[in-house]
Amino acid sequence: MRKVILYIVYGDDQSYYDGAKFSFLTFMNWILKEDPIEIVVLTEKPEEFAGFPVSLFSISDKQKNEWSLNGSYHFRIKNRGMAYIMDKLELKDKDKIIFFDTDTYFYKSPLSLFDLITPEQALFYLNEGLIYDRKRFKVYIKHLEGKIIEIDNNSYQLTKKSSMWGSLMVGLMPNMRSSLEWADKLMIKFVDLVPAHTIEPFSLSETLLRKYTIAQGKKYVSLYSTSRKKEYCAKVLSIFFMKYKSFPINEQIQLSQKVQMKRPFFVVLKQRFSRLLRGIDGK
Repeated sequence: MRKVILYIVYGDDQSYYDGAKFSFLTFMNWILKEDPIEIVVLTEKPEEFAGFPVSLFSISDKQKNEWSLNGSYHFRIKNRGMAYIMDKLELKDKDKIIFFDTDTYFYKSPLSLFDLITPEQALFYLNEGLIYDRKRFKVYIKHLEGKIIEIDNNSYQLTKKSSMWGSLMVGLMPNMRSSLEWADKLMIKFVDLVPAHTIEPFSLSETLLRKYTIAQGKKYVSLYSTSRKKEYCAKVLSIFFMKYKSFPINEQIQLSQKVQMKRPFFVVLKQRFSRLLRGIDGK
């Protein structure tokens, strides 16, 4: 059985590349010799990962344009990238693959995440709640309620059980590969119907739940997903790699566990004050 970790990194923002490198360094700290895990990076800039013990696959400009619908919805690249890598790796029945966003890191063992993935159960980061119970999801009710979407002789309809699942990580097995295709077709329908950037995770989770259950793996992962956390952590990681990028990988792995990603209190206050000033200036 193969266990695969996937990162998809594109664009010109260096913080995404630093984030991916830091994420898999912190993950590698927990890998056991007797239970090997493959780390795969699908990226526009393979040179960013030179010297790292990862398998590299390139994203061409043509693929990026096709997968992002000519730049109109770049989140679609996650679905298309996962499908592409699953095919390239020729995963077999018992193999498992987990995609991670680049703003994840691991200060406790994440290996149990693989145990949550079975032929009957996929893995997502978090169940964010029922669509009908959260005001921030009302855009889905407004644009999908009562509509029947036909795809390949099957239909989709929003229900009271429909939930939003966070796709900061997604874990699948090869028998779920066809669900990526159906979810992609549903996502393309949503692009024209729902003015929301979260249609990528919603289309995939709704599709998977037609055949499988979904487990959440939040407790195994740390992240810095908000804009102000990202702003702080991008600087921390830039300094980390400036200092240690020439160190042997084993030393980088050990050092990555010592990096303080949580914002000090004075940084939180400074960011809030800066935001307040920008608000005042905007008026």
